[in-house]
Amino acid sequence: MDNSPIPNLSPTYYWDYFQYVLRYVTKHYAELLDENERTFIHDFETSSFAAQCLYLRLASRRTIWFQEDLLQYPEIPSLEDAKRELFHLNLLERIGQTEGQSAYACLANLNKAICFDLIQIPGQKSPIPKSVSKPVLLQYILENLREEELLLRLEQLHISLIRPLQTTYFHFIQFLFFGSRNHDLTDFVVRDLGHRQFIDIDEADLVPYFSNREEAIQKWRISIWREWFFEKSKDENAVEEIMASWQANMWPLVPELLELCIGSFERTLFHVARWLERQGELEMALSLYEESLAGASLERRVRLLLKLKRIDEAMMWARTGLELISNPKERHFFEDFLLKQASKKQIKQVTASLKEAEKLAISMEWKDQVEEGVVDYFRNQGYYAAFTENRVWKNLMGLWFWELIFQQNKSGFHHPFQYAPSHYARENFAIDLADEFRTYLNLIEDEASWWELMKQNAEKNQGKMNPLVDWQNLDFDLLQRLVHVIPKSSLLEVVSYMWHHLATHSKGFPDLFIQKGEEYAFIEVKSPNDHLSAIQYFWHDFFRQQEIAIRLIRVEWV
Repeated sequence: MDNSPIPNLSPTYYWDYFQYVLRYVTKHYAELLDENERTFIHDFETSSFAAQCLYLRLASRRTIWFQEDLLQYPEIPSLEDAKRELFHLNLLERIGQTEGQSAYACLANLNKAICFDLIQIPGQKSPIPKSVSKPVLLQYILENLREEELLLRLEQLHISLIRPLQTTYFHFIQFLFFGSRNHDLTDFVVRDLGHRQFIDIDEADLVPYFSNREEAIQKWRISIWREWFFEKSKDENAVEEIMASWQANMWPLVPELLELCIGSFERTLFHVARWLERQGELEMALSLYEESLAGASLERRVRLLLKLKRIDEAMMWARTGLELISNPKERHFFEDFLLKQASKKQIKQVTASLKEAEKLAISMEWKDQVEEGVVDYFRNQGYYAAFTENRVWKNLMGLWFWELIFQQNKSGFHHPFQYAPSHYARENFAIDLADEFRTYLNLIEDEASWWELMKQNAEKNQGKMNPLVDWQNLDFDLLQRLVHVIPKSSLLEVVSYMWHHLATHSKGFPDLFIQKGEEYAFIEVKSPNDHLSAIQYFWHDFFRQQEIAIRLIRVEWV
């Protein structure tokens, strides 16, 4: 968080937010906390308001070391008293105060001018020119100044550096509240300044993300390691170090990996394996993919086995992928891979569909706006034409089932900044709400009341973050046209399929919608060099089965 006060918020807004988080954590996770975490909370809560504010200011920053003379927090009375209190509570320390502390870590937080002053010897010429970059300067200091000398030079320059202590506990408390390392107190600021609106959830309706300490610790360890990996992987020579760390820190989690943490572990494994591929370590990458049955990892395993000319193994795992995976994009990869291996002349299903597309000649002036060119063509032919793609179907779904997703199912909200319940789009989400879904689905039988519900949901929830409704592109005229021309039974089939496959099938819909009277069609537009994706192919096929007019157009430039 920035040092400066933020307009329209309390001067100590960050204290207010942390109190909210702390109140929630101590209420719901009291039995989960260990002795050190409880001691930290006790020391923090029993310190003065000024000391709490100063600690939060420092601990919330990514900066590690702070120059004492540069601290300026006008909302905190008596900074000196607050610092003394934090020193006494072991929540603050000066550089050089703790044995084993690396003094070099402070260099990243010092400006270039100070770093140059550290290497100057009175009466002597500067050992390196001032034109060098800061990284070169820091490397010179590391190679030529012992830590004791660095501390002495800082003292001679009257530069006093301090840093907050026990920040791991501070961040872990936030992690318990959010269930993730991807959120922090800044989310409160963004919300309260009006930059984002979220679903209204009372604090009393929030439920803990973690059921026990083991879940929290496992996910915390995975998250911390992944952050370390992302930083370390910038060094292409770090393969050995990364794999040693994986074996020491991540691999031991596998036998006891809890369900809540599997997704996080799988994603981390995939990131590491893909990085190894890019480093040319194919066998090493394959050894990681072999430990995962996630769709993305299975696909990479098949591709790598093919690259390594282990065809029989590749085909076996492609068949396994078809048995395990429901995601259409991933399934099409396995299907087409097996077809290609069965007959090298077999044209992929998706490619074959594109080869049969109708051709439409469009002026070269639309080359950089292909879809706009097709819209212009049909409008000149007297058609209503609009962009639809995923947004129109997601808008329809979101407004239709808003109350079912967000209001009647509050048990999946763990913090106030979620776009949807945490189990949204999982298989059991649709199954558990099957009866309620059917009730809402049948509301369209009374179309006038149904439209009123749609408009009320739009008005009441305008602007709120969610995974479905695109408020910027919500067009009721387009929705009404679509509902008018599509056979109702077909519309219900599309919506029902989306509901039961929200995680995988809420995208890939055709680009455009055209209409002239009762004549209509959805149109997928492809430029001469464009390709049809697997999920697009799926929806084209589904539309045809439901007798919804669908056209695939390949543009030709004239």
